[in-house]
Amino acid sequence: MKLTTSQFSMQCAFIAKNAAAWAGDALTLPERLNEEADVAAVARFTDEMRERLDRLDKWAGRQVLKGGE
Repeated sequence: MKLTTSQFSMQCAFIAKNAAAWAGDALTLPERLNEEADVAAVARFTDEMRERLDRLDKWAGRQVLKGGE
């Protein structure tokens, strides 16, 4: 099944919502604003976003752009 523009827009909104939630959670304690970011938390965030973006690429058929990999 091909990815429609509507489905693409919904996925973009979903990814943005989740990224905003991560940001909001990270900013909940004012006393921690200037602390170094937790490496494990950053890794969880980037892994989650990468997985969602990879799934979106696959759904859109991006492998065709890469020469059919």
